[in-house]
Amino acid sequence: MSDPPKPERLAVRAAEEASPSDPLGPLVDAVRESAGLPADEVARRVREALPSAITELVESNRRLRDGAQHLESLVAAAAAELRATAEAFGHDGHEARAAAGARLRRLAEDLERTLRPGPEAEPSRGLGAVSSRPRVLVVDDEEDAREALAEVLQPQWEVLSAADGARAVELTRSELPDLVLMDLAMPKLDGMQALRQIRADPTTADVPVIFVSARGDDQVKARALDLGAVDYLQKPFSERELRARIERTLRLARSQSALRELAQTDPLTTLANLRAFRARLAEEVKRARRYRTPLTCVMADMDHLKPVNDSLGHAAGDRAIAALASVIRSQLRETDFGARYGGDEFVLLLPHTGGDEGRVLAERICARLKTSVIEVSGRRISIGASFGVACLSEDSPEETAEDLVRAADTALYRAKRAGRGRVEVAEAGADADAELSAPQGHA
Repeated sequence: MSDPPKPERLAVRAAEEASPSDPLGPLVDAVRESAGLPADEVARRVREALPSAITELVESNRRLRDGAQHLESLVAAAAAELRATAEAFGHDGHEARAAAGARLRRLAEDLERTLRPGPEAEPSRGLGAVSSRPRVLVVDDEEDAREALAEVLQPQWEVLSAADGARAVELTRSELPDLVLMDLAMPKLDGMQALRQIRADPTTADVPVIFVSARGDDQVKARALDLGAVDYLQKPFSERELRARIERTLRLARSQSALRELAQTDPLTTLANLRAFRARLAEEVKRARRYRTPLTCVMADMDHLKPVNDSLGHAAGDRAIAALASVIRSQLRETDFGARYGGDEFVLLLPHTGGDEGRVLAERICARLKTSVIEVSGRRISIGASFGVACLSEDSPEETAEDLVRAADTALYRAKRAGRGRVEVAEAGADADAELSAPQGHA
């Protein structure tokens, strides 16, 4: 199995994927080869080539988008590091180093300008927004204090503001800032109460919070840190100390985020791993029960992988698994969740999706795989998989997350027995009995 990709390799891969072969090539070839044929034969060939051409065009657009996001992330990180270095140069009183710091700041600004939308583009907010600067939420009930902090921070960071703890919790959930600077004494919710709510929500639990307060007794500081604050800054403080603490916190947050992502990502496929899937499964089942929305699970198992491993080696098998994962990823919506379940098995969670819609998605992936091949040592290897689909039953509130996965796995076993390269949907009641006699593994 290959090592986790480094950022430099991701950038190279993004650049390579951003320039794929012409996705409409097969359609053009079909039209060219139909020259001189009857009109109905031309129409038939075009109809056959059109679905795969549309799919390839969608995949090409996805690659371009992903490549741009990778490059933007790298540029933003480089600009942040240049600014941090420039800040270090600018405070030691040495004239030459101060000049070097100024040059570094100008370079950082040039890099950040490449990430900013032009005047014709509307600014995007909330989840999914791409910003060249980290966002800091300033929370204080005194307007003068908020404005003073914003004036200090805005040259380096994007600043949001809230006048009370309740509004701070709302903005943290909707905007997901990179850092929250929060006062203690505020109306509606004080700082401690707001911090509890931020930490209790899985969406915002990892957002770092620094308390900024005139209260300096050890008991208050200890309580704030026990509740999950990452730092406590006592007023009055210098601008330099404030910036240093923010920069340190943001660096630690980036490192922790990278480690979390690494711990939850399968290195071969870059999909989520089994640990991340189990955590997400529990969340989605709980959400589906609470709001009475459908939730579908799809299990996928690669067909005929063992002959590939035996004849061409496990490196070729790994390439085949990665190719299957790429096709799966290309068909998922933003709200869907895909993970490598283990070996050559994959699992998908489809929120707000019924069993029939889940079957359509599985059949689309299955059809796409039938036209997918990889080339290893001059040999073309076909990629295929079998699929099992199950939907969380609204009529059986006692059905657990494990029951949902087991039902999808049993349907997958039926697809294997029925000839592979197909989709089977779990039948309520029937699959529970069939599962008892199903052998382990689907090779």
